[in-house]
Amino acid sequence: MNTYRTLFAVLILVLFLAFPVSAATPPLPSTPPLVTPIKTEGNNKDVRRAYYRVGNTEIKATISQMGGQQHFTLWEGKTNVFHFSAPTSKLFYGDMGAFTSGGQTFFYYYANTRIGWRAPGAPPASGHGIVVGKSPVDGTYRIYVDSADYYHPNTDDFQLAIGLVQMRENERFIALYFGPELFSDFGGVTARYQLTYNPAADSFVYEER
Repeated sequence: MNTYRTLFAVLILVLFLAFPVSAATPPLPSTPPLVTPIKTEGNNKDVRRAYYRVGNTEIKATISQMGGQQHFTLWEGKTNVFHFSAPTSKLFYGDMGAFTSGGQTFFYYYANTRIGWRAPGAPPASGHGIVVGKSPVDGTYRIYVDSADYYHPNTDDFQLAIGLVQMRENERFIALYFGPELFSDFGGVTARYQLTYNPAADSFVYEER
């Protein structure tokens, strides 16, 4: 059985039951499709790549596993324009994707030190997630959302994710969410934040949902 595919399916079920997500996400119906997925590749063991077209620019997003550290990078052509790392031991403990908000394209990345339920004697889990974009103000890539800045009640043992939430047929949004044993059939979401880009301030606003 494919462990990664099973855990992914469990996550979708958990989120649906907990609050009536995933890799690259489509824009809202009213938003023009500024980002176009091209292809994905990698060995799903120590590297995964996703290629996107934003306007006339091709951007490569990469997750690579190096020992106990996972690296997330963005490339414009052969130029490395962004790098971030988080502690985790397996490639599929992390995920990434792209979305549009407020007329701009953004990339998200998150990783957990463990996914699924906590086995007896296992250390507590934790995670880190970010949303990255190219600022229209100065043209540099920067972190717009950092999960460390958001409150959640299970700080001693938690998992997190960033992805698309479908509330109703015509209501969907990108969200950051936390919960104990989130990637399991008995986990649950204890905090969830809808993330929306505000072009006037070149920053994200959030709403707890």
